[in-house]
Amino acid sequence: MPREKLEIILADAAGFCMGVRRALKLALGATRDPDCPRPIATDGPLIHNPQVQQVLEAGGVGVLDGKGPGDSDDERGPQGGRAGTVVIRAHGVAPERAEELRRSGTRVIDATCPHVRQLQRIATRVAEHDGGGEGVAPLLVVVGDRGHAEVEGVRSHAAGRAVVVSSTEDVDRLADSEGDDLRRAPILVVAQTTQDEESFRRIAEELKRRFPHCEVFDTICRSTKLRQAEARELARRVAAMVVVGGFTSANTRRLAQICADTGTPTCHVETDEQLDLESLLGCKRIGITAGASTPHWMIRRVIHRLRSEHARRCRPILHLLRTILLAPIRANLFLGGGAAAMVFVNRRLIPLSQSPQYRLGLCMALASFFLLGQHLLHQCARREALYLTVPGKGDFFRANARVLQFVGVGSGMLAICLALLLPGWAPFVLVVAGTLGGWFYALELGPHEDASRGRLPGARWLARVPGGKELFVGLAWAVTTALAPALAGTRPEATRWGAVGAAMAFCFLLGSHRMLLTDLLDFEGDQLVGRENLAVVLGERACKRLILGLMGTEAVLLVVDALVLGWTMGLGFAMLIPLAYWGVCFLLLHRGKLPEGELAEVMIDAAFYGCGLMALVEPLMR
Repeated sequence: MPREKLEIILADAAGFCMGVRRALKLALGATRDPDCPRPIATDGPLIHNPQVQQVLEAGGVGVLDGKGPGDSDDERGPQGGRAGTVVIRAHGVAPERAEELRRSGTRVIDATCPHVRQLQRIATRVAEHDGGGEGVAPLLVVVGDRGHAEVEGVRSHAAGRAVVVSSTEDVDRLADSEGDDLRRAPILVVAQTTQDEESFRRIAEELKRRFPHCEVFDTICRSTKLRQAEARELARRVAAMVVVGGFTSANTRRLAQICADTGTPTCHVETDEQLDLESLLGCKRIGITAGASTPHWMIRRVIHRLRSEHARRCRPILHLLRTILLAPIRANLFLGGGAAAMVFVNRRLIPLSQSPQYRLGLCMALASFFLLGQHLLHQCARREALYLTVPGKGDFFRANARVLQFVGVGSGMLAICLALLLPGWAPFVLVVAGTLGGWFYALELGPHEDASRGRLPGARWLARVPGGKELFVGLAWAVTTALAPALAGTRPEATRWGAVGAAMAFCFLLGSHRMLLTDLLDFEGDQLVGRENLAVVLGERACKRLILGLMGTEAVLLVVDALVLGWTMGLGFAMLIPLAYWGVCFLLLHRGKLPEGELAEVMIDAAFYGCGLMALVEPLMR
């Protein structure tokens, strides 16, 4: 076993392609649309990945069984009843099948990949062609895998005028069987969108050599070309390759073959449990790529397993220490400390008369326990999404869900007790209201509803409010780190209430901003399990624009507060430094360079500690 650092290189193009991402978005969007008739099903597996199919079925998207809706009870959803909404998968279907679904009265959502749609249009040209003056019918030659859903769908659009070839030997057999007729016929050559580019080029050249009236259309999608070229180049630079994706996925199997053809030992796995750790961990450099139907969470779990097992075997003491240090981070204690730091910041931002120091300590503890409890309960409620997105943290929450729920509720109760120790009734009322609201948002307090009917269990209707999570979290930060400490101190003069409002607005924006950043980290997992948040509702691009808008608003607020209102002159400008740090984190996230897992959250939450540090050192810099 090597003692050197294990180097894992992930291909840039690994993971979902555009067509798969679009199909998933349409299918998951149907589950969130109350107007879509239930149950919802796909006409065959949406994509060739059993793990994603399991997640979809758990979210209420089944797979049709039987041969078709025309055969009495064959059109069935996940519960065996007739499907109300059918999603045509990315591979496309025969035109007769699409028409059959529409005539049956079923609502049809067409998720056919645009690249496959281009193939179907070329096939339709063949079907509609009259053969020209010589009366010779054209032929469509599809270079791809016989029996593949995409290939069979394209063949059907050619109305019987199509053949499938997979090798140059197939071209020889085609020429031997129908050589004379084909030499007079116009031939249109297309490729399965996930076909190996080099194989398609060889077969197309052989077809053009054999048949003079041959027109070649390069219909391999750009994503596939990039993925294959990158896999081939990466395989030549590493000691071993791991290809992640479904065993039934043609494009994933093709990637594994391309990597193996370079002579590099290649391992094709669906999940991290299937890794051949004994042979892989004997290598110093491992390359990883994945098929177009492979979600990023599966890739993350493979990388996490390799790194974790390498550390456990090669550096057991460091691995143990890392596990111990990560436990409080995974349990949100680091975030709780950030809340305490923001109370200290706001005590400086809001110019109040001096109050006893112990009240500041009480307010810091109150905010820390309150936000710790709220975030714990929220993450317990979405632990399945965490499992898909942050492997280490997801495993931690799955294994300790009940304990963490208990700690979350206990932290909320402790925050209420601390509020009782503060003067006046206002902090107590605010904390109680916030705690109850958080429980209603995160906990399953009522009877469980059928998830396939699009309803959340019990009282968690608050989770269905678009942008509700960001709004509630922002309010929680504003109230516990700014308003409650202000009310617990000497009541400010009327002219100072503006400073309280400015501090609350700043903390509200910071809390919402932080939540949006972490939502983007968990975007794919939240989307797959049907979790409603602003990032899923708006989409990644719009969410990023919103984050930039929030950061700009925060900066303007601090500058106006310092220059125009004059309440927080020095410290207001100092707060721009942590804000700029968050801008760097956002840039790294946008470029895909932000570390994954718990380290990314630590980097984001470190901005709160940066604010506290600025509040501590700013008086010394005057």
